Amino acid sequence: MSKRYYESYLIIDGNLEDSAIEDEIKKFETLLLKNDVEIKNVDKMGRKRLAYPIKKRQNGFYVCFEVMASPELIVKIERAYVLDENILRYLTIFMSDRALKEKDEHLKNRAIIQSKFEETKSIQAAEEAKALELAAAAVDAKSETKSETKPETKPETKSEAKSEAKSETKSEAKPEAKPETKPETKSEAKPEDVKPEVKEESKTESNL
Repeated sequence: MSKRYYESYLIIDGNLEDSAIEDEIKKFETLLLKNDVEIKNVDKMGRKRLAYPIKKRQNGFYVCFEVMASPELIVKIERAYVLDENILRYLTIFMSDRALKEKDEHLKNRAIIQSKFEETKSIQAAEEAKALELAAAAVDAKSETKSETKPETKPETKSEAKSEAKSETKSEAKPEAKPETKPETKSEAKPEDVKPEVKEESKTESNL
């Protein structure tokens, strides 16, 4: 029997645990090897959300077996897919030589694009790191200049000038004004000296 290159895609129930999914993959690997199928690659694409529910499941684990097998063996393997309850969907594709070349070119271009993207990303990260270092150095320089200038200006102008001005004004104004004015005004303004003189004059006039 002539063998051909196939890609067999499986969607395993995504609600299963990782260990159960690994058991499913190993089970089909052993089935392929028992039926004289040459496995080229096993691509575990991981969990993905389904476009629509399948057997009331919203998520599925995608796996691709790249194998060399005869068409009769592929039919037998697909029958095993149908009997397994954990397999939601399957699809097996025959890959011609032309399709394989196109796939290789696509993968190479994809790898080049990915490497360029990673290079530009690393360059941007390095530039951002340099910019942050420069900004931090500028902030440190500003804080140093402020710490040098502050202790010379503030204590001389505000605290000393205010305390001296207040002490001078209080000492000069308060003790001179109070003792001179109060005793003089009280002695002159008492009404006791004026009233008896008026009373005596009125009595002498009445006697006459």
